[in-house]
Amino acid sequence: MSGDNSGASNLNPLPKPAPWTVQAEAWWFVTSLGHRPDAGETLPISYFPSQETHLYKHSTEKDAFRGGRGSVTLIRYTDTPIGSYDELSIAPGEFTNPFGQQSHRVTRAYVSSLEAVVNGRHNWGFPRELAEFVFTPSLEIPDACEVRVYPATAFSPIEYSSSPCFAALIKPISWLPAIPTSLSHFPRVKLCQPPLESSPEPSFDGLVRNTKWHMLDCSDAQGRAKPFRCEGLLPPLEEVPSPGLHPTPPSKRKRLADGVGFPAVDAYSVGIHWINMSMTLPQAVPLATL
Repeated sequence: MSGDNSGASNLNPLPKPAPWTVQAEAWWFVTSLGHRPDAGETLPISYFPSQETHLYKHSTEKDAFRGGRGSVTLIRYTDTPIGSYDELSIAPGEFTNPFGQQSHRVTRAYVSSLEAVVNGRHNWGFPRELAEFVFTPSLEIPDACEVRVYPATAFSPIEYSSSPCFAALIKPISWLPAIPTSLSHFPRVKLCQPPLESSPEPSFDGLVRNTKWHMLDCSDAQGRAKPFRCEGLLPPLEEVPSPGLHPTPPSKRKRLADGVGFPAVDAYSVGIHWINMSMTLPQAVPLATL
């Protein structure tokens, strides 16, 4: 799939420093509420970008993943210091880190502009990669929306995968009004992000290096929110032949993600839709170098 062929050479070489005050619309897909991993349980490789060896190492070493509340977040930023862009990210739960109290962590993220890739990696240690986001009205369900995310596969010129790594049907619950909401009413969410690797050609793909751990508080958000319903749009996995006499039948439930470019999570059927959100992305606290 072809897209914007401008390449990364048009990036502003100087990232916009945090804090950022932004306006957005967002959807939270809840993947777990109180999960406690079994002994030795770790996360599949699809939770991590392929080049992020430090992120993978610190997130999969023994007893690093502590579970808890996990979510996928889809955000449409309408006003930021670098303009509008879209983001898809996953924070599967809490992790241990070298600095004490366990914290949440974004392990994979896509954004729709190369400038957002660079700024997210530089300012906050978010493992952002480039993707194309396609939002289309549903032809079958009134007021519903379909969203598909296509990872970039080449950068000179920019090309995108022909298959989405994430595809969801977002269905509003029309009879419920949006109410004023603030994250100050919820348990504080702190992220602790490990160092990030550089790609061989960061001037093209935006994958700049960040040698420090970063801690940031993401609790400064307020706006109007309401529940929404969601379901996957990717076809179910095909049945794989099994040597057993009674193979487990494949699930007929459509999937949110492909399990390659984005982890194959199961989300609750009801999530939270921020109709509008004002948020401050703070200056992260750099903690240590590699």
